[in-house]
Amino acid sequence: AQVLGDPPSNAGRTCDCALPPMLPLRASLACRRLPRRLSAPPLEAFNTSRRLSTLSADHTPAPEFDLAAIRSELAVEHAHSAGSECRWDDASAPWHWLDREMSSNMAGETGAVCIYDGAAAALSLRGTASAETLRFVDEHREAERRHLELIECLLPPHKHTRLLPMWRAAGFALGFAPALVSDRALFKTVEAVETFVEEHYGEQIGPLKVHGRCPQLVALLEHCCADEVHHKEDAARRAGAHESLLERAWMAVVRFGSAVAAEAARRV
Repeated sequence: AQVLGDPPSNAGRTCDCALPPMLPLRASLACRRLPRRLSAPPLEAFNTSRRLSTLSADHTPAPEFDLAAIRSELAVEHAHSAGSECRWDDASAPWHWLDREMSSNMAGETGAVCIYDGAAAALSLRGTASAETLRFVDEHREAERRHLELIECLLPPHKHTRLLPMWRAAGFALGFAPALVSDRALFKTVEAVETFVEEHYGEQIGPLKVHGRCPQLVALLEHCCADEVHHKEDAARRAGAHESLLERAWMAVVRFGSAVAAEAARRV
């Protein structure tokens, strides 16, 4: 079996595990070693009966997610990759690759909710937004809230990035400023953010599926990713195909900023 892992990044959250070959540039920094064969740590600290369902982007019922089973999958990955005997739910346990990715997912969904909060505030202040734009914000914000609830219920607090207050402020500003300018500026911003998010989820889903690991976590990630793709396509449709040079530059800045934020959330 091949182990999913990540190179050291900050004190207290390090491991020297191997990464699957599909991962991006940071994978080149990793080394390979044989997996540690440990039994999965017990998860009695969690409510093992908790199951959450949500709605897909087209408002049809989505699969029910067994969060206890997904935590068990994460615990098994930790047991295979951790450099100590610490349990996955132990606050002192080192973070492995999936911990870092889930931390970045937590940051991303937190920021996404705040983007729509900022957009709603700006549209209310502007007072000239169409009913369609207001509905766009409300529907997509509700989807992001459901994603955030899933991840919050899945991860113990010590697996959350410590930068959440920063992402809340940044997300609100990223939604507020474009929405204050125009509906189109908001749509292009959402399109740029969701373009990055689709790639970000794909970097997690791809290796896990290739190696046959964490099938229930993969199902949850695929569900979230499908919603994000819907948001991207909806925003692009509303904005139209033509892009000015300024819009292309702005979207590149947004995608780059999103990538930097995701990487910071993996490390802090």
